[in-house]
Amino acid sequence: MRPSTTLAKIATSATWAVTRQDREEGPIVPPVLCYHRVLAEAAGSRDQPDYSVTPQQFAAQMSLLNDEGFTSLTLDEYFEVATGLWEPPSRSVVVTFDDGFADNYSMAWPIARDCGVKINLFICTALVAGERVDAFANDNPRAQFSRRQFPEHWRPLSWQQVRDMMTGGVDVGFHSHHHHNLGRLSEPDIASDAAEGIRVFSKHLGEAPKYFAFPFGHYGSYPNAAVEILTAQGIKMFFTTELGRTPLGRGGELFSRIVIHPEDDLKSFRRKLFGGYDWVGKLRRFGYSMRAST
Repeated sequence: MRPSTTLAKIATSATWAVTRQDREEGPIVPPVLCYHRVLAEAAGSRDQPDYSVTPQQFAAQMSLLNDEGFTSLTLDEYFEVATGLWEPPSRSVVVTFDDGFADNYSMAWPIARDCGVKINLFICTALVAGERVDAFANDNPRAQFSRRQFPEHWRPLSWQQVRDMMTGGVDVGFHSHHHHNLGRLSEPDIASDAAEGIRVFSKHLGEAPKYFAFPFGHYGSYPNAAVEILTAQGIKMFFTTELGRTPLGRGGELFSRIVIHPEDDLKSFRRKLFGGYDWVGKLRRFGYSMRAST
């Protein structure tokens, strides 16, 4: 387990009594969960690939959502809630998957359906189109073990699989074309990447994307220029991976998501649901901003 994960678990456990949003009756600010992969444990490797959970973990987490009375929302529903068009249930959650690998179709979606939980995708259009994406090209040993044993889950989603999921009620958003850190691109390059991705998305899915999740998603990866460029190209709502949640009724803002990691046991997952990690996200944002200013 990474030292930062261990420290976060200890710190959030110690502060849980005062940070938990379920200590009183009434609605909570809906968490937006960010997953990437659902992958079976690979023989010969003690650790899951980064940003993945096992099918058993995912099923337990989806079951916990039901046990705790959460209603899952599509991206369209969340947009309507966030812009004040209707009042959500007192406990709502949005479950998202980034990138666009085939395990989202073959592993995550069936488990979520069995639990009655809606999921949403943010796809990297170059990945699904079969182009080389540098961000996904270099595997560490954990990923190599998994890729060798489960090659079918390391393929990109096909456009037909994405369309099947859309027909089945899955909302699909845009995760850029080439998965670059937009904070490191020039404005013309941001515009070019967005235009190409939106063109490919619209060609294969029959509609333009309305929602965008920033690659990497941390402080410095979502510049104002990118928000302006993407808004001009039709994007209505933006998501980061800043650990925490964004209060509703503030249309036009960036919306934080809570990344789920392989190290998240059910206690950690529950704390993430109910606000126990939100202060950690604020601390991380402060650290990023301090490093950026030096």
